[in-house]
Amino acid sequence: MKRKLLERPFIKNPFLSNLIELFDSLRHKKRCYGVASCLLLTGESGSGKSELAKHYVKNNPVFEDEERTRIPVLHYELRSVATPEEFLRSLLVAIGDPQQGMGARNKGELYARLVILINTVGLELLILDEIQVIIERRSAKVLTGIADLFKDLIKDTEIPIVFMGMPWSRYLVDSNQQLKRRIAYRYVIPPFRVSQKENRDDYRRLLKLLGDHYGISEKLKIENVTFALRCFAATSGNLSATADLVCDAFMLSEMESKKIDINLFSDVVRRYGVEDIYNAFELPLEKLVLRELVVHSDWNFGTRANKNAIINAEYIEYGVLKENKIYCLTG
Repeated sequence: MKRKLLERPFIKNPFLSNLIELFDSLRHKKRCYGVASCLLLTGESGSGKSELAKHYVKNNPVFEDEERTRIPVLHYELRSVATPEEFLRSLLVAIGDPQQGMGARNKGELYARLVILINTVGLELLILDEIQVIIERRSAKVLTGIADLFKDLIKDTEIPIVFMGMPWSRYLVDSNQQLKRRIAYRYVIPPFRVSQKENRDDYRRLLKLLGDHYGISEKLKIENVTFALRCFAATSGNLSATADLVCDAFMLSEMESKKIDINLFSDVVRRYGVEDIYNAFELPLEKLVLRELVVHSDWNFGTRANKNAIINAEYIEYGVLKENKIYCLTG
């Protein structure tokens, strides 16, 4: 059976469109004025940070000119970075260092090679994703060293950097006053909400675009208010979880020739391991619980590295009355 490639859509909204324009502006300031203004973009897991970066790179791809390969925008997702040297080597590899980050005797040589390579490929914007991994289980000394490295990189290359990560990523950029001063823009990706009608319409618009993309809208209007509330109850309004839900429903309908209806979505959620007594597509509307994010997650710095811990995000819970009216269940 021939494999069918499934393209995941990038769903624009006014907030993300403004960020794309800001990315363009940062590059323009670099090209025309030699100014490296930087951005810190934070949000919960699944809020759309990485998808935004991938979309921007896709629309500003690597190209070849008469002299060399040009990389106008680089999206680099940090994994586990234990030292500044490890970060330098991994970034050199990502940019295409012929020596793959090897052959340098010390951090200074690695850094000098990186600065040269950044200028050679014509980099205009560096997007560093998942920067919270630098904080997690790292000593204050390592944190300070990498923050210093970022500060020097901005100064010596005049390349604007977009720092992306979980909400507590701000501790990294705030740990160095000179780096903090270079972060001209700070944005937090707002969560979807349904407790107010104007906010509910944003979530319904998301569902409409997803439904249209997968051809589900021809059979089922998932943006219908009642159905949208069920989707929100199943995903807490998380962008990635909502997109996965709709995509999984589409794939299940094709793989098993299932009718596209509420039972299909119920089956998807059931296969996630959710019991029917908690399944948002099995429960009567008045039993739904809608959880809206009100306080972002944070990071607790313990006295020892293994005592550090994530402080979970906080939610307000809502219920549904007749005619889809929302009321608060907590507080």
